[in-house]
Amino acid sequence: MRTQAGWLLAVALAPASGLAADRSIAVAPSVSSSWEFPTHTNAPRLRPRLGVGFWQRASGAAAGVGSNYISALEYQLPEAAPARVRSATFQFSGRPSQCSGNEPVVIEVNAYAGDGKGDVNDTRAGSRVAQLSADCTDRNAFSRPIDVTAIVRQQSVASGVRYVGFNIRKANNRQGPGLFELVAGKLTVVLADQAVAAPGAAAKGPQAAPVPAPGTRVAVAPAPAPKLTKKEMQRQDRRGFAQSDR
Repeated sequence: MRTQAGWLLAVALAPASGLAADRSIAVAPSVSSSWEFPTHTNAPRLRPRLGVGFWQRASGAAAGVGSNYISALEYQLPEAAPARVRSATFQFSGRPSQCSGNEPVVIEVNAYAGDGKGDVNDTRAGSRVAQLSADCTDRNAFSRPIDVTAIVRQQSVASGVRYVGFNIRKANNRQGPGLFELVAGKLTVVLADQAVAAPGAAAKGPQAAPVPAPGTRVAVAPAPAPKLTKKEMQRQDRRGFAQSDR
């Protein structure tokens, strides 16, 4: 009984920071869509399976005739103030579907502010957050975690519904087929119990004096006159009187 009471007292006296713990939340996609862009027409088509890369059309078609595949995923963010987002990572994976040749398949991942709805415009949105590559024998391709802390902080709100989106598209002019099927994966957001400092924030120190621009004249204060003894002051007075008599 004494042991339990002592433990409870220790917990009560412990600093709040010692009891704080981060919370990791894995979010599944709210929206996932894949679009096929045929090379011989301007009409994109929604496909039932996620994919990225180039599919070469068969039946004697010339090289380079086929379709480019782009996938888009959107995730609903947990409600949290931006300053509480310690980190966020996006991770998915792929496996070759129609792929041949030794040249790697390079893809890029772009992040954007989502709206929870699938649309062909999602395939063109955002800015690049990662570039990944794989070859035709890689059965667990593109699986490197991607740091997306910055955009998740931008989109996060303490109360309300917000989405972050990612589109995945080919990035190199690869010769020959290089199509990969994708597994949507997850977005993992780590929330702190309280606000965390922004990355790279420097501690405030004493401010340095501003440096004048080249060619600027700077006023210089005269040096203080040296302190004289009583005898030196009497000597200067005698010299002054002698000069005035002249």
